[in-house]
Amino acid sequence: MFKISNQNPHENIQIQQTDLQSQIKQDLYNSISTGMSYDEVRSIIGWDGILIYQNNIDYAGGKINEKIYQWNNQDIYSTDNQSQRADSRNPYWSVTLQFQNDILINKASFNLEP
Repeated sequence: MFKISNQNPHENIQIQQTDLQSQIKQDLYNSISTGMSYDEVRSIIGWDGILIYQNNIDYAGGKINEKIYQWNNQDIYSTDNQSQRADSRNPYWSVTLQFQNDILINKASFNLEP
């Protein structure tokens, strides 16, 4: 249940759209390489990815902490960047990166512009 108090019916309410991040281009994606840490990748891209998978694997030599992050035009967690519009030439793109123990081991992209 929501409670709204001290509401002035004559006050104008303005809704501000939060900007989505700018698109990751192919050259930026190409600058990301296996062996990089998540922090290095994040500093190249400019914002955090969405954690879409996490698993801890026990094996004879120790533990592996595996995480998969995705960046795409549907991210809503970053600000201060250009928004994607419906009339954009590239309405959907994504970058998926797989890390083990904070080291990038695999990367994939879909529909990136040059």
